[in-house]
Amino acid sequence: MVVYAFDVDETLEVSKGPVKLFDLVKLREHGHIVGLCGNWAMVTLHYPDWHHICSFVGPCGIQKHDFLRQLRQYIPGHDYVMVGNILGISGASDDRGAAERAGWRFIQESEFAKGVR
Repeated sequence: MVVYAFDVDETLEVSKGPVKLFDLVKLREHGHIVGLCGNWAMVTLHYPDWHHICSFVGPCGIQKHDFLRQLRQYIPGHDYVMVGNILGISGASDDRGAAERAGWRFIQESEFAKGVR
């Protein structure tokens, strides 16, 4: 089982990103844990069934890398993947840096949209 954390802005389709919510649904159907690590309110306010896809939303009042560290500490998995932006290249958030600081594998949003897992 893989734990996936998705940034929202410029990552998910609900916020001008290339990753479709359907892709998150497919991950869940394959037994993975899926959640949000970014502007989660954009999803909860615009997608009424968000709770059927997401096992967690955050961060709430802490840095992304700290949130990712807590997830890794308390959610068992065989891999941990942050999907999001590369600061200044594909978005305004440093998701790659947050993943690196937390010890998570990183996939750029455009690569995930192309099928990289």
